[in-house]
Amino acid sequence: MKKIITLLAVAGLTASLYANENTGCGLGSLIIKNQSTTALQVLAATTNGTSGSQTFGITSGTSNCAKPNNFVSNDKLNRFVSENMDELAMDISSGKGETLSTVAKLMNVENTPEFSAKLQANFSTIYTSENVTSATVIDSIAKYM
Repeated sequence: MKKIITLLAVAGLTASLYANENTGCGLGSLIIKNQSTTALQVLAATTNGTSGSQTFGITSGTSNCAKPNNFVSNDKLNRFVSENMDELAMDISSGKGETLSTVAKLMNVENTPEFSAKLQANFSTIYTSENVTSATVIDSIAKYM
Protein backbone atom coordinates (compact mmCIF):
# COMPACT_ATOMS: atom_id res chain seq x y z
CA MET A 1 0.00 0.00 0.00
CA LYS A 2 2.86 2.36 0.82
CA LYS A 3 4.36 1.72 -2.60
CA ILE A 4 1.07 2.64 -4.30
CA ILE A 5 0.77 5.87 -2.34
CA THR A 6 4.40 6.72 -3.07
CA LEU A 7 3.89 5.94 -6.74
CA LEU A 8 0.79 8.15 -6.85
CA ALA A 9 2.66 10.98 -5.13
CA VAL A 10 5.59 10.71 -7.57
CA ALA A 11 3.19 10.62 -10.52
CA GLY A 12 1.47 13.72 -9.19
CA LEU A 13 4.77 15.56 -8.79
CA THR A 14 5.89 14.85 -12.32
CA ALA A 15 2.55 15.60 -13.97
CA SER A 16 1.21 18.86 -15.39
CA LEU A 17 1.04 22.06 -13.37
CA TYR A 18 -2.63 22.55 -12.55
CA ALA A 19 -4.54 22.06 -9.31
CA ASN A 20 -8.03 20.64 -9.01
CA GLU A 21 -10.82 22.73 -7.51
CA ASN A 22 -12.34 19.63 -5.86
CA THR A 23 -9.45 19.29 -3.43
CA GLY A 24 -8.85 22.95 -2.76
CA CYS A 25 -5.60 24.44 -1.58
CA GLY A 26 -2.95 23.18 0.81
CA LEU A 27 0.03 20.85 0.74
CA GLY A 28 -1.85 18.33 -1.41
CA SER A 29 -2.31 20.90 -4.16
CA LEU A 30 1.38 21.77 -4.03
CA ILE A 31 2.65 18.18 -4.11
CA ILE A 32 0.08 16.65 -6.46
CA LYS A 33 -0.18 19.06 -9.36
CA ASN A 34 -1.97 16.72 -11.78
CA GLN A 35 -5.19 15.62 -10.11
CA SER A 36 -6.79 14.17 -13.23
CA THR A 37 -7.84 10.89 -11.59
CA THR A 38 -10.00 10.13 -8.59
CA ALA A 39 -7.07 8.44 -6.84
CA LEU A 40 -4.89 11.54 -7.16
CA GLN A 41 -7.70 13.80 -5.96
CA VAL A 42 -8.26 11.55 -2.94
CA LEU A 43 -4.53 11.57 -2.22
CA ALA A 44 -4.39 15.37 -2.47
CA ALA A 45 -7.42 15.81 -0.22
CA THR A 46 -6.02 13.30 2.28
CA THR A 47 -2.69 15.13 2.29
CA ASN A 48 -4.46 18.43 2.94
CA GLY A 49 -6.53 16.92 5.76
CA THR A 50 -3.79 15.00 7.54
CA SER A 51 -1.17 17.73 7.34
CA GLY A 52 -3.46 20.54 8.50
CA SER A 53 -1.92 22.67 5.77
CA GLN A 54 -5.23 23.72 4.23
CA THR A 55 -6.42 25.45 7.39
CA PHE A 56 -3.07 27.18 7.82
CA GLY A 57 -3.00 28.12 4.14
CA ILE A 58 -6.45 29.68 4.26
CA THR A 59 -5.65 31.78 7.32
CA SER A 60 -2.21 32.82 6.10
CA GLY A 61 -2.85 33.05 2.35
CA THR A 62 -0.15 30.46 1.52
CA SER A 63 -0.06 26.96 -0.03
CA ASN A 64 -2.11 27.97 -3.10
CA CYS A 65 -4.80 29.41 -0.79
CA ALA A 66 -6.20 32.91 -1.10
CA LYS A 67 -6.62 34.74 2.16
CA PRO A 68 -10.33 35.51 2.57
CA ASN A 69 -11.73 39.01 2.71
CA ASN A 70 -14.07 37.87 5.43
CA PHE A 71 -13.20 39.21 8.88
CA VAL A 72 -15.22 36.75 10.96
CA SER A 73 -12.07 35.59 12.76
CA ASN A 74 -11.26 39.11 13.97
CA ASP A 75 -12.51 38.89 17.55
CA LYS A 76 -12.01 42.59 18.31
CA LEU A 77 -14.01 43.57 15.24
CA ASN A 78 -16.78 41.07 16.00
CA ARG A 79 -17.09 42.23 19.59
CA PHE A 80 -16.96 45.93 18.67
CA VAL A 81 -19.61 45.71 15.95
CA SER A 82 -21.83 43.51 18.12
CA GLU A 83 -21.69 46.02 20.98
CA ASN A 84 -22.12 49.10 18.76
CA MET A 85 -24.68 48.10 16.11
CA ASP A 86 -26.91 51.17 16.55
CA GLU A 87 -24.05 53.67 16.69
CA LEU A 88 -22.42 52.06 13.66
CA ALA A 89 -25.69 52.26 11.72
CA MET A 90 -25.95 55.97 12.49
CA ASP A 91 -22.33 56.57 11.48
CA ILE A 92 -22.65 54.64 8.22
CA SER A 93 -25.84 56.49 7.34
CA SER A 94 -24.07 59.82 7.84
CA GLY A 95 -20.79 58.66 6.27
CA LYS A 96 -18.67 59.64 9.27
CA GLY A 97 -18.22 59.13 12.96
CA GLU A 98 -16.05 57.59 15.65
CA THR A 99 -17.67 54.15 15.47
CA LEU A 100 -17.21 53.97 11.70
CA SER A 101 -13.59 55.13 12.03
CA THR A 102 -12.93 52.42 14.61
CA VAL A 103 -14.39 49.73 12.33
CA ALA A 104 -12.21 51.00 9.47
CA LYS A 105 -9.15 50.81 11.72
CA LEU A 106 -10.02 47.29 12.92
CA MET A 107 -10.40 46.22 9.27
CA ASN A 108 -7.07 47.83 8.29
CA VAL A 109 -8.71 50.17 5.79
CA GLU A 110 -6.17 52.49 4.17
CA ASN A 111 -8.54 55.11 2.71
CA THR A 112 -11.14 55.74 5.42
CA PRO A 113 -12.98 58.62 3.67
CA GLU A 114 -13.49 56.57 0.49
CA PHE A 115 -14.49 53.50 2.53
CA SER A 116 -16.99 55.55 4.56
CA ALA A 117 -18.52 57.00 1.39
CA LYS A 118 -18.96 53.53 -0.11
CA LEU A 119 -20.65 52.29 3.04
CA GLN A 120 -22.92 55.33 3.19
CA ALA A 121 -23.95 54.81 -0.43
CA ASN A 122 -24.74 51.16 0.30
CA PHE A 123 -26.31 51.54 3.74
CA SER A 124 -29.48 49.63 2.80
CA THR A 125 -27.48 46.58 1.69
CA ILE A 126 -25.50 46.56 4.96
CA TYR A 127 -28.35 47.15 7.40
CA THR A 128 -31.05 45.18 5.61
CA SER A 129 -33.48 45.09 8.54
CA GLU A 130 -33.85 45.85 12.24
CA ASN A 131 -32.91 42.25 13.00
CA VAL A 132 -29.66 42.11 11.02
CA THR A 133 -26.84 40.37 12.89
CA SER A 134 -23.42 41.84 13.53
CA ALA A 135 -21.83 38.99 11.52
CA THR A 136 -23.99 39.87 8.52
CA VAL A 137 -23.09 43.55 8.90
CA ILE A 138 -19.37 42.70 8.98
CA ASP A 139 -19.65 40.45 5.94
CA SER A 140 -21.55 43.16 4.07
CA ILE A 141 -19.01 45.84 5.03
CA ALA A 142 -16.13 43.62 3.88
CA LYS A 143 -17.57 43.61 0.35
CA TYR A 144 -16.89 47.33 0.07
CA MET A 145 -13.21 47.23 1.01
